[in-house]
Amino acid sequence: MRNTLVILCGSLLVACSTAKKPMAVQVPNEAWWQTANSTPNASSAEKNLATVRQKMMKTVPFPFVVGLSDSTEINAYAQLQNNQRYIIFTNGFIAQFGNDPDVMANVLGHELGHHQLGHTQPDYAKNRDLAVDAASQTLGMIASYFIPFSGLIIGNAAKGVGLTFSRNDERSADEMGMQWAMQAGYSPCGSYRFAAKMNSLGEGAAIPFLSTHPGNNERMENADLYAQTKRAAPCSSDPVMMQTQ
Repeated sequence: MRNTLVILCGSLLVACSTAKKPMAVQVPNEAWWQTANSTPNASSAEKNLATVRQKMMKTVPFPFVVGLSDSTEINAYAQLQNNQRYIIFTNGFIAQFGNDPDVMANVLGHELGHHQLGHTQPDYAKNRDLAVDAASQTLGMIASYFIPFSGLIIGNAAKGVGLTFSRNDERSADEMGMQWAMQAGYSPCGSYRFAAKMNSLGEGAAIPFLSTHPGNNERMENADLYAQTKRAAPCSSDPVMMQTQ
């Protein structure tokens, strides 16, 4: 029997909507990641995620664990449990962005930025919304988008804390995410493409002033400025972006 780590909605890159129910999250072990990165049967999204994870682990100055949720929502969030830094990707996110490693690296970097900046600490920003006491023992399985390798290790059921952050927190995490993504060999324009895609899907902060998250248009502008500053080239001239226009 496999145990499942149940975590409430955490710090979302787009906007943290209220979780209707605790999400079952599975944490693959190292053998799973190695298999995803090397087996001919693995999907391109699995290989991309495994490669991004591996490169970011060499870049980020602290250990972290990547988990997978069977939710179909396009989501990623950071969670601190038992002093362990988790980053959770939903199947919906992987299905939408699994073939764009730049997006995956920037989103992973953003969520890791929340950890680095202390945003996931339980005593940070006492006026933020809290969602507490999510604990359960249930069976779980990686959603069909992922290959359920036999060596899978599932985290123990745990207490989850859902967090939302201020717009400035999100901006700081965005910049740190782009910095780490670049250091790992990815384009900061992945952040631009992510925000652009979420705009086209109608997701994210529709009214930036009323949201704890900057609007997608602002995030696109920030990513474009960052790319021009660091690479002397705007995201509009990014080869991948030009192919999608």
